[in-house]
Amino acid sequence: MHHIEMVDVEGGAVPVTVIGPNDASDRPALLVVPSIFGPARDLLERLEVLAANTFVAVPDPFWRTGEGALDYSDRHTAISRLAGFDPVACGREMTTVATWAGEASNGHVVAVGICFGGPYVLALAADGHADGVVTWHGSRMQNSLDLVPLIACPVRHHIGGADPVVPPEALDAIRAGFAGHPDCEIVVHPGAGHGFSHDGDDWDASAYAAGFADAVALLDRHR
Repeated sequence: MHHIEMVDVEGGAVPVTVIGPNDASDRPALLVVPSIFGPARDLLERLEVLAANTFVAVPDPFWRTGEGALDYSDRHTAISRLAGFDPVACGREMTTVATWAGEASNGHVVAVGICFGGPYVLALAADGHADGVVTWHGSRMQNSLDLVPLIACPVRHHIGGADPVVPPEALDAIRAGFAGHPDCEIVVHPGAGHGFSHDGDDWDASAYAAGFADAVALLDRHR
């Protein structure tokens, strides 16, 4: 069910894992910007249930500094490939991938940002490249709140109540930053830690199911 498409960008091409057929002009696209572990197998397997009616695209943001998915236990390698990583270039590349996904689908793109991917999908929404965004345990989103006035699409945040990466002060800032947004929901999952969508010690089935359901609900608006 998975295959790789290469999306041309300045200086190379971003590998994008596509789930489902390429002919998707009758369905919306789900663009998933993954965590620092990349397009992990468990993530791709769970997204397969959408293949029948959604164009699913998972780019590899780390193709320049260490391509591929990493095991969740290999945090050292995940962190090390951030050395030399260019977040500005990555933002441009995610925009290019979002445009490509819109052209490959019915023109509507819902973006999910996981951990590292959270701020990137907010940027896509602010630039008008997403019709809806969902974050799963998004990291450092409090540093992107200047984008909120530019975001017109629905926003759904799912945050673990015991997530050390999103401490109470960060959560308070996110709440305040999105307070004026007309269609934003922030769901805090009691007891869930960071990485609740990842297999392993932090996996939280309830939190994941809620975040996944929000992605599906936004996709359903554009079928």
